[in-house]
Amino acid sequence: MKKQFLAGLMTMAMAASLLAGCGGTVVEEAPPSEAAGSSAAGESAAAGTGTGTGSAFTYAIAGDTGNTLNPLTADDRYGLMVCKVIYSPLYYINLDGTVEYVLAESMEASEDGMTWTLKLKPDLKWSDGEAVTADDVIFTINAQNENSPLLYVNDEPVTMEKVDDLTVDFKLPTPSASIFELLSAEMWMLPQHYYEPKGTFDVNMLEETPVCGGPYMLDKYETGQYLQFKKNPNYALGEASIDTVVYRVIQNEDTATLALQNGEVDAWMASTPQQLIPYENNENFNIYNYTEGRVAYMAMNPTSPNMQDIDYRRGILYALNKSEIMQAAYSDPEFYDLGNTFLPPVNEYYDDTEVEKYDQDVEKAKELTAGGPTNLNIMYLASDTMQERMALTIQAELGAIGINVELNGVESAAWTAAYQDKENDTFDMLLGGYIMGIDPNLYAPLFSGKMDDNFRFNRPDIDELWTQADQVTDSEARKPLYAEIQKLIQDEAIFYPLGSNKRTLVINARVGNVEEAGLVPIYSIKDLSKLTITE
Repeated sequence: MKKQFLAGLMTMAMAASLLAGCGGTVVEEAPPSEAAGSSAAGESAAAGTGTGTGSAFTYAIAGDTGNTLNPLTADDRYGLMVCKVIYSPLYYINLDGTVEYVLAESMEASEDGMTWTLKLKPDLKWSDGEAVTADDVIFTINAQNENSPLLYVNDEPVTMEKVDDLTVDFKLPTPSASIFELLSAEMWMLPQHYYEPKGTFDVNMLEETPVCGGPYMLDKYETGQYLQFKKNPNYALGEASIDTVVYRVIQNEDTATLALQNGEVDAWMASTPQQLIPYENNENFNIYNYTEGRVAYMAMNPTSPNMQDIDYRRGILYALNKSEIMQAAYSDPEFYDLGNTFLPPVNEYYDDTEVEKYDQDVEKAKELTAGGPTNLNIMYLASDTMQERMALTIQAELGAIGINVELNGVESAAWTAAYQDKENDTFDMLLGGYIMGIDPNLYAPLFSGKMDDNFRFNRPDIDELWTQADQVTDSEARKPLYAEIQKLIQDEAIFYPLGSNKRTLVINARVGNVEEAGLVPIYSIKDLSKLTITE
């Protein structure tokens, strides 16, 4: 499911993971297969460097979107990246909480917090020249709600009322601090006059050029090779500087880095510090290391017979050293931040002051696990080198207290199936990660029994705190409530946060304005229209 109740983002498993079910887009990214997609040049070389005249920016991506794109249901990293190029949101909320309006001019709450009024910028046009109106906003949100219930607050629907062609009122059943983010970046506004007659939101990218409102329009697509976009002259934030953007599909990392060094592509996302060696102290390239607000974790499976005892679970956690685990995975502390709660450390509401951190204590671990199971298994993505390194480190650390850990690397589909099946007791522990958004209430579906309860908690008191915290609109008043939630969740010894790994974009020095364009979760570059090229 793409969005239910909330509109967060969980990094893909994963492509494995549309895990957040009734709450947020939850995706966990599986690394590219070393065996797949080794061609960096070949028949796509011309398109990969931008055909025709004018400036071109080529980005090497590690996966294909497939021939059909649906902006309502896209949930993998690369499908979302394409949506980000051709569609626009009402506004962005940055990781630091600042707001950038795109199609919207303002979004303001009434004094009692029960009505939010959205105003669109005047004179906006879709890529085909038709006007952007309030009808498009209502049409898009209704379509989202039919796909999955997006606009719900405390399990009750939010109603919409068109005030005029540029204004929509949202009527809430109760005040909600998270409503502002529900309508933000990952809900793309769609043109009613294009999609309604189609009768479907599926776009055949081999045959169609969808009407859109993003910085670029789809121009060409070759399955498994590239996606090419041309700039949209009607983009709300102004016409793009670069004429053509190409997403070139290169799944093999060695091939991708060679393509970057040879000038066949302009940008590529590195995954390990070792891959940066050719680019360090190299005036032809710039390196950008940034956080996505992703939380890497190990979770216990309370459904497993081996994990029923809370003291035993706590003993397992006391045996672990998250610093060693993250170091094993990412090699250098510059590529990760340690974390102690379900929120990423960059989040305004992150608070581990009263949280049990389970600092490694081998003797305590032995005491708490004495008499308990001595054979466990840990599930992780077989294709994810970082998770494999984490699993090996966990295996060694639990081995030190006499517990044998079987490594269970699986493919993404098997990972997702096991994770989503709440009755599955075939694994004891698992490794994963998510990106859920800015507002802390967007994380509720992961831990609330009234929502998805992805980590299989059963704490009505925590469920009530989630509801209470979302109804408090003052930021300072919300903080102690979320601090308490963070503490209570860690007390259960089911979810073990490891920290936030960072993303590293390597980009040709001829590409300018990268920081102005913005580096963000999932999509990597927030607004491609702001990039410049020096030939």
